[in-house]
Amino acid sequence: GKSTLLKILAGLEEPDRGTRSMRRRLRVGYVPQDSSFADDQTVEKILTQVLIAEGLDPHEHTGRVAKALSLGEFPSSNQAVATLSGGWKKRLAIARSLMLEPDVLLMDEPTNHLDVEGILWLEELLKAEPRAFLVVSHDRRFLESVASRMLELNRCYPTGMFEAKGRYSDFLEQRDAALQAQTDYQASLANRVR
Repeated sequence: GKSTLLKILAGLEEPDRGTRSMRRRLRVGYVPQDSSFADDQTVEKILTQVLIAEGLDPHEHTGRVAKALSLGEFPSSNQAVATLSGGWKKRLAIARSLMLEPDVLLMDEPTNHLDVEGILWLEELLKAEPRAFLVVSHDRRFLESVASRMLELNRCYPTGMFEAKGRYSDFLEQRDAALQAQTDYQASLANRVR
């Protein structure tokens, strides 16, 4: 359900119930868990095609592509996508999304396929970017490094969601305390009923 939630937030899927509400002119970037690119394309061609599809001014293409190549730390703009590893394809997907300057970047398991160097690159990138991002990840070390607010969706909470500000370790402490308080409250009610 996590990937579906991100797709709904990105506007790629419709919710079964409820509505998706966003402010006007909000630009949302989305990096799927598994990105696919045409193998016969080059890195530069993939980036340029996105700009063309978005209808951006052709005079901006060169600068934006150069910025994306630098951001992703690609060794060559002419490298064929077929020769890229899974980690470099993930970098390409992230750079492609950031090139469009989203206000919010949604990422589904962004550390999948990245090696340690790639994960460190992504951590530094997210810390340096002024934009908001929402990440779905099972990588706890990554979350500890980049997250400043955590949300857990679970029916065990009275509102269906638990929110904590701070790092992942702070979230774990706050969640455990909230669950213990909820258990204590339930025990207190059971004693009263008895």
